[in-house]
Amino acid sequence: LPERISRLVIMGGAVNGRGNTERVPSEFNIGFDPEAAHVVFSSWPSFELVDWEATLGHGLAYADLERWLQADSPRARFYAAISRRTRSWARAHGRPRLLTADALAMAVAVEPGIVTAAAEHHVGIEMNGQLTRGATVVDWEDRFGRPANARIVLGVDQARFEQLVRAALGAE
Repeated sequence: LPERISRLVIMGGAVNGRGNTERVPSEFNIGFDPEAAHVVFSSWPSFELVDWEATLGHGLAYADLERWLQADSPRARFYAAISRRTRSWARAHGRPRLLTADALAMAVAVEPGIVTAAAEHHVGIEMNGQLTRGATVVDWEDRFGRPANARIVLGVDQARFEQLVRAALGAE
């Protein structure tokens, strides 16, 4: 499969150990099936990783999103309906902005130039740790001598990301 797909963008992981599951360093997608993640991460010679921490840094302001969802568009109405509970939960739990991991990964996939900061390192998945099962392990100092297999997205152009979301919702 890696020979047939020219570019792989993965939405998942928590490269700094700030996960979103009961396992502290684990992000939900990777933590749910670390073995599957390991197969993908070790099979692809190179991929782009849009992790949970990138998502934390690129949320959407509620007021802006609510305005976009008022667009006379089937896409805006659909997204308003399917995200209602998520938006309500996020606000009730004190999230300052709505976190949209899928939208961020898709923005990177459709417009690679949106990335403003990235780092290339080897990334693996912890499958056995009592406290760290499902953790995304980055060799930040390149100590293991393995070639970089991931371009880790650390930042994106927030204004352009928001513009892409507005366009996807038909709110421009």
